[in-house]
Amino acid sequence: MRKQWLGILVLAGAAGCASATAPNAAGAWGGTQASLVLTGAGGAVSYQCATGTVDSTWTVSSTGSFLATGEHYFGGGPVPAGGGTPHPAVYRGEVDGNSFTFTVTLTDSNQTLGPFAMVRGGPQVQEICA
Repeated sequence: MRKQWLGILVLAGAAGCASATAPNAAGAWGGTQASLVLTGAGGAVSYQCATGTVDSTWTVSSTGSFLATGEHYFGGGPVPAGGGTPHPAVYRGEVDGNSFTFTVTLTDSNQTLGPFAMVRGGPQVQEICA
């Protein structure tokens, strides 16, 4: 009987030490002010009057903290091919179930944009700037 209890305690202790897995952030996210399509190869961010890219090195911690680098472009439409002025950007946020909130810091000007709240599968932002 003692060996049986010892085995149960060892298994319970091992289960308590198991590492938590990071939330899955890949996929399409949308909201009223921003939307994001994220894959293992990177991502694309759309705002009402801006766009951005996310590098493939993005990460989500086991607690849901999102961190990525990329570029931000002011003005509407798709990311300019060889045009527009890119601003190096750091994306920071939190993934919590089907909710994703992030901010963008433009590292060349130390300007922070956001926070932007999105939901998994939410509407993609449509360009509305003139």
